[in-house]
Amino acid sequence: MKMLSIFLVLIGLVAAQYDNFSAPFRLILKSDDPALNGTALGACHQGAATEGLCVTTQTLSTEPTDYTTFTYATSSSAPSPYDTQGLIYWNLTIAGGTDVPSALELTVNYNSDIAIPIFTPGEAKATTLSVAADCEDLYIPRSQDDTVSPPAYLDQTEKATNWYVCLTRYAYLYETLVWKMGAKAEPQNPSCKKVQVTRVFN
Repeated sequence: MKMLSIFLVLIGLVAAQYDNFSAPFRLILKSDDPALNGTALGACHQGAATEGLCVTTQTLSTEPTDYTTFTYATSSSAPSPYDTQGLIYWNLTIAGGTDVPSALELTVNYNSDIAIPIFTPGEAKATTLSVAADCEDLYIPRSQDDTVSPPAYLDQTEKATNWYVCLTRYAYLYETLVWKMGAKAEPQNPSCKKVQVTRVFN
């Protein structure tokens, strides 16, 4: 009984880790490519209860839709929702109109050098990301440099923004957001175009 109580407490702690949700927002691309610049990313079907993050034709001049609306969850104990690691959520609507929160995970293909963002229900496999306070850009903190030997800690944590838009085939062929693995070189996928991802509240 004592072990069960401890287990339930631990479950509660995990569940409460990311319990401070932001207002709804869209993820807008910044790019040198005029076809991508200013467009919104949206959830796109990749399988049963599985969505990717695809390029859409929506811009800030069009009304947000369910599939381009996201939230960002951080810990309520964090001093600020900015520059704090958190999770990006999209709500999957199922039969009966019930919303199922689905968290973003960067899924890795070991034969590629890019990771594809995928939404699935829950947060067990979710990838933590950060939002910059000065520009609302999405990034992943980089505190260690393994391009040198031995690997060294950076004097100051960097804000890595290795975002690209590429033609990918997770389950279907889409133009999706990806994360370039590693700090050097461009993706091996020849279709990839460099982008920044910015949060813009609805």
